[in-house]
Amino acid sequence: LEEREKTEGEILADHLSEETMVGNTDSGRDSGQLKTPEDERDYTKDTSDVHEEKAQDAHQSNIEEAAATDEKIAPHVREDRQQNDQETTAIPREETIAEIPERGNNNTNAAHGQEVREVIHNNDDNDESIPGFMFVPGPDYTGEGVYTGYESADAEDETNIDEGRAVLHGFLPEDDPSRRRRPNVESLEERVRRLFDSAVTLDDSAVRAIPIEGDDDEENNGLGAGQSNGSGDEGLSWYLPLLMIVIAGCIILAIALPLSLQENVENATTDAEASLSDAVCLPGGVDARFELAKSILSSITAPDLLEDISTPQGKAIRWVVCEDSISIHLLGNQDASTGNLPKQKHGFRLSGDSGEEQVTRRYILATVMYSTSQVSPWADSLNFLSPDLHECNWHKNYTRKNNFPFGDFEPVGVFCIMDKGELSSPINIREEFLLDDENYPLRYLEFNFRIDNDLNGQLPPELGYLIDLKAIGLENNFQLTGQLPQTMGNMTSLFSLSLILNGPTFGGELPSSLFQLPNLKHIHMQGNLGDKWSLPSNVEIDDDTQLEQLVLSKNNFAGIIPTWLAQLNHLQMINLSTNNFHGSIPAGIGNLSSLKYLNLMENNLTETIPSTLGKLAEIEVMIFGNNKLKGELPTAIGNLQTLQLLDVGSNEMTSTIPSSFGNLESLKYLVLESNRFNGTADVLESMKNLTKLLIRSNLFSGSLPEGLFAETSDNVVVDIGDNNFTGFLPSRFVNMSNLVSLIGVKNSFADGATQTAVCDNTSLLVMDCDACECCEVCCDRENNDLCDFQLDVGTLLGYDCGVWFEYCLMEADDYAGYGTN
Repeated sequence: LEEREKTEGEILADHLSEETMVGNTDSGRDSGQLKTPEDERDYTKDTSDVHEEKAQDAHQSNIEEAAATDEKIAPHVREDRQQNDQETTAIPREETIAEIPERGNNNTNAAHGQEVREVIHNNDDNDESIPGFMFVPGPDYTGEGVYTGYESADAEDETNIDEGRAVLHGFLPEDDPSRRRRPNVESLEERVRRLFDSAVTLDDSAVRAIPIEGDDDEENNGLGAGQSNGSGDEGLSWYLPLLMIVIAGCIILAIALPLSLQENVENATTDAEASLSDAVCLPGGVDARFELAKSILSSITAPDLLEDISTPQGKAIRWVVCEDSISIHLLGNQDASTGNLPKQKHGFRLSGDSGEEQVTRRYILATVMYSTSQVSPWADSLNFLSPDLHECNWHKNYTRKNNFPFGDFEPVGVFCIMDKGELSSPINIREEFLLDDENYPLRYLEFNFRIDNDLNGQLPPELGYLIDLKAIGLENNFQLTGQLPQTMGNMTSLFSLSLILNGPTFGGELPSSLFQLPNLKHIHMQGNLGDKWSLPSNVEIDDDTQLEQLVLSKNNFAGIIPTWLAQLNHLQMINLSTNNFHGSIPAGIGNLSSLKYLNLMENNLTETIPSTLGKLAEIEVMIFGNNKLKGELPTAIGNLQTLQLLDVGSNEMTSTIPSSFGNLESLKYLVLESNRFNGTADVLESMKNLTKLLIRSNLFSGSLPEGLFAETSDNVVVDIGDNNFTGFLPSRFVNMSNLVSLIGVKNSFADGATQTAVCDNTSLLVMDCDACECCEVCCDRENNDLCDFQLDVGTLLGYDCGVWFEYCLMEADDYAGYGTN
C-alpha cells in the first residue's frame, strides 16, 4: 500500500502540474494558463496577440455571465464575485463538466512540465509545493466537486513559489459504474485525468476564486491563496483525501471482487447443471451432441436421469458427449440423409457394427464405473473411461495360479474375444484375445472383476443392456450393495454369471428374467455374505432355456426350493448347499433327466427324500447331509447305475439299508453317519467300487461282511465308529495295502479283533483298546479325545471344491484322511 500510495501520489502530482493547474497571473492575460515562477520572470509583452485576445474574450465572457446570474447568488457570494471579477477563471455552467483550458504556448508548457516533473521526482521531504490554482465550493453549493491549490514552502518568500506543491481538497464525483477503472485498460494517470475532467458543478457558486489576504498585487492573486495557508504540516492536506479514496476503493474491491467471483462460479455451476450449453468441454456442437446422445440412450435410461448431472447416468452421458473422443467422433458425423452414425470397423457378432451400438456400450460401461464408485474410487481404474481406447482395452492383465478357466492368465476389467465363426469352437484366450475391432470382428465381451477392486454402490440397470456381454465375474468386492438389476433379462448373449465372496449388503431376489436367458448356462454364486438372497417364487421357463449349472452355495438363501427349477430341463448341476432353505425337496427334480449333481446339504429341509429321484438316470452325486430329513432311504435309489456318491449323513432317518443298494455298482462314496439306521451291513459287500464308507453313529450291528472292498484297488477310507459291530475285522484286511484309514472305536468287537498285519499296513488306525493289541494309541473308554475321533467328510470328499469336487477327490486319495474330534 505504501508503494502504491507513493506511486499514485507522484503520478497525481505530475498530472496536476502538467494538465490541471489553472491560475490567473499577470492580470489574467493568459486565459488561466499556469506558469512557473521562471515562466513569470521570462514572460514578456511579445506574447502572441492571438492568445491575449482569446484571454480577454474569455475574461469578458465570465464577467457577463456572472452579471446575468448576480441576482440569484447570495449577497456575500456576489460581493466576492464583484471583488474578484478580474481574477476568477471561467466557471463551468450548471450540469456541465469542468474542462481544462488549452495551453497557450506549447514550447513554454513543455519546459514547464519538465521542470515540474523534476521537482516531483526530487522531492524527498514532502514539505515542498508545486504551484497551482484552487477550486473551492461556494456557499450555495450542495453537490460534490473537486478543487485544487498550492502551498508555498515559505509564505514570506514569494520567490520560492516554484517549490510549491499541489493540494487536493474536497471530494471526487459520486461513483459511477461507467467511470470505474477496468483492469489493464485504464492507467492511474488516465483515471486521475478522467476524474478531474468529470467534476460536476450545479451552479456558478460551486466554484469561486479565493482572494489573496493582505496583498492587492494583482499579479500574485493566484499565489496568495496558497501562501495564506502555507505551513509544512498542512502541505500533506492534498495527499490525505486521495489516500482515503484509494484505501476505500481497495476495501470495496476486496469485498466486491471475491463476492462477484463466487457468484460467477455458483451461477456457472447452476447453469451447467441446468443446461449443457454452458458446459466447458470439447468445442463445437455440445448441445447437438447431447441431444443426439440422449435420443440414442433414452431407450435404456429415462431422460430425467440423463439430464441430472448428479446421477451416474448424467455423469456418464456428459463424459460421452464432452470427453470421449471415440463417441464424439461418432456423434459428430451423423449421416444427414439416414440419421445413422458411422459404422465401427467390424463390431460384434450379435449387435453388429453400427456406431449407435458403440456409443451405447461405452455409455453403459461409464455408468457402471460411476455407479460403483460413488463412495470411493476404484482401487484401479483398469483403463476405464480412457477416451481414445476401444472399450475392449479397458482392462489390465494379472496373473493368478490355478485360475480356472483362464489358467494363470487373468484379464481384469473388460476384454474381448475374436469371432472365429463357430460359437461351439474351443476358445484359446491368449490367441483370441483382442484389444479392438480394427482387424477382426468380435465374438463377445467379458466383464471380469474377480479381484478386490473396491467396487462400491449398486450395479446400475444399464448393465443389463450390454447385449454382447458373455460373462460377468464379480469377486471379493465387499462394498457392493443392492441386488442384481432386473434388466439382466436383456443380456441375450450372457453365458456365465459368477458372484463369489462379495459383501454383506449385496443381496436380494434374483431376477426372474435371469432364468429365461437363452444362452445362459452357468450361474455360480458362492460365499456371498448378504443375508437377503432369495429365488423368485414363480418363473415361466421357456423351452429354449439352456441353463446347465445352478450353484448357489453358502449365500444365506432363504425360503423354499421353488418347483419351477424342475422345468429347467437342461440342468446338469444343482448346488443349493449351506443356505437356509426349508420345506421339502421338490419331487419334480426327479424329472431332470440331464441332472448329474444334486447338493442340498446344510439347509433346514424336512420330510423325506422323494422316490422320484430314482428316475435321475444320469445322476452321479446326491448330497442331502446336515438337514432334518426323516423316513427311509427310497429303494428306487438302488436303480441309479451312475450314482457315485450318496450322502444322507446328519439327518433323522431310520430303517435299514435297502437291499436294492446292492445294485449300485458305480457307488464309490457312501455317507450314512449320524442317523438311526440299523440292521446289518451285508448289502455293502455288493458295492464293487466302494472306497469311502462313513457310517459312524448309527445302530448297525453284526459283523462286517468278509467281501467288503474285495474288488477295489483304490485307497480305502472306513469310519464305522460308534455302532454295535461285533466279531473280528474281515480277514482280507490283513492283506489290504490300500487300506489308508480305519476308525472303529465305540463298537463291540471281540478282544484282539484287529490283526497285527492291519496295524502294520494302515496309515491311520483308531480302535478300542481291548479290540486292538497292536495299536499304538487306542480308545480305552476314558480317553474321550480318541474315542470321539471321526473323519471330516467335507474335506475327505472334497465338498469345499464346489463344482470341481472330483479334482479334490483325486487329491484326497493321497492322504490318510483329515480327522476331527
